Amino acid sequence: MRSFKSYLTEFAIQSTSDYVFNTHSVNSSSLSIPISGPMFKRIWPDMIRATVFHVLGAEDIYELKKLEGGKKSISAFFSMMARQMESGIAGGGGVVAELEADILISAKDDIMSAVDKKGRRWVEVSWFENANITGPGFGKFEKDLNNLIKGLVKKHVPPDESKGKGDFEVWMFMKRHLKAGTPAGAKKLSLVIKDYFDGVEKVIKKNKEVLGSIFYGYARSKRMTDNAWDEQIVNNIKIKKLHYLPKEEEVEDEEQQENIDAFVAKYKIPSKRWEYSSELEIYTREVTQAEVRTMGK
Repeated sequence: MRSFKSYLTEFAIQSTSDYVFNTHSVNSSSLSIPISGPMFKRIWPDMIRATVFHVLGAEDIYELKKLEGGKKSISAFFSMMARQMESGIAGGGGVVAELEADILISAKDDIMSAVDKKGRRWVEVSWFENANITGPGFGKFEKDLNNLIKGLVKKHVPPDESKGKGDFEVWMFMKRHLKAGTPAGAKKLSLVIKDYFDGVEKVIKKNKEVLGSIFYGYARSKRMTDNAWDEQIVNNIKIKKLHYLPKEEEVEDEEQQENIDAFVAKYKIPSKRWEYSSELEIYTREVTQAEVRTMGK
């Protein structure tokens, strides 16, 4: 069972530059998009603030507390089956934190997001295609991304380096083309990465109506899924309550109780022990549906 720190850095063997340049196709489908709270809030100022839930281990609740009010994003859910609450997804299980949070991306199933070494989340464009949640306007978004890469290659790579090669082939080996291992090359690479972030923001803003329906359609709907869990990428969290399940081993159960009691005493956050995960599952669904009924009022 992974710790919360491990959860925050899942797949974090890769740096920001790896996510920017590691493509594996000849078009934008393999590009990774940064899930940046500040960027999304500039594009969609009226963020959806909602009650969500996050599963973790009792030993990690202090790490979660450190994220309150911050920009760093985590994965949460509206709906999750009892078994996953017990075991967790990428982190520990047994504790479910009830949170108030800003929704950055909302999906009815696992969005397959990954985290870089700075804690920033990324999602590959192909996920949206494979999830069958794209509309007719999504093709324009992909075309704009293709043009972005074409423009960045033309701007930053000498013609003799890119001659006879596809834009995405050049992009994939940008570190080599710019000799990123040298001080001068590293500086050039940082400028390319900045241009990529700025360019992606412009492309998303240009297509914000189409992408807004994809990113937030589920959160604005009934928030019900047929999958084992849905995924909500959130930040600016506030812990409202801790829910927890008993451990099978007596020693582990006592340790969990001690951790939670100490946390509750320090931060004055309410908690509740549930004897059955199925009852906790019902509770989370009821809270979610109660909030859905208030939308639009």
